[in-house]
Amino acid sequence: MKLSYLTLAFAITASVSGLAQADNTYKTTAYLKTDFQTQEWNGGKVTVGSLKGVIETHGSKVQGIPNGESVQNCLIRVVRVGESTDVVANCSFADKDGDIRYGVSERKQGDMSVGGSGKTRFLGGTGKYKGVTGSCEYTSKYLPENWLVVESTCIKDE
Repeated sequence: MKLSYLTLAFAITASVSGLAQADNTYKTTAYLKTDFQTQEWNGGKVTVGSLKGVIETHGSKVQGIPNGESVQNCLIRVVRVGESTDVVANCSFADKDGDIRYGVSERKQGDMSVGGSGKTRFLGGTGKYKGVTGSCEYTSKYLPENWLVVESTCIKDE
């Protein structure tokens, strides 16, 4: 009987622990218009420009990360030499209240015509986002007419 109580206690603890982890996660979907310029460089290409569009946060039960839309603006730099890709985007995300989050996205694989997977690190912001940090794993996919869609799974730091 003691073993059964111990097993039940462990199962409840594991379940509550899993819920706590799940409560820190949320997803985002961004639809962004690209404006890039590219030049040849060192046997490869350097691309710089901007990404602008709308990002939607959904599935969030995280305090400080409300569901809803924000305007996303990024400046991006991409260096592609041979099979090596280095993408860095510095972004701001302004919500309906005018509060802004800041993030840096990095990707080391894929290319600018297909897309790829990478990581975003949130560095805080203004208003409700002051001191709110976290990270996302994302996948980007380039679409016709200079559009890009980015799907992310994110976690807020404790």
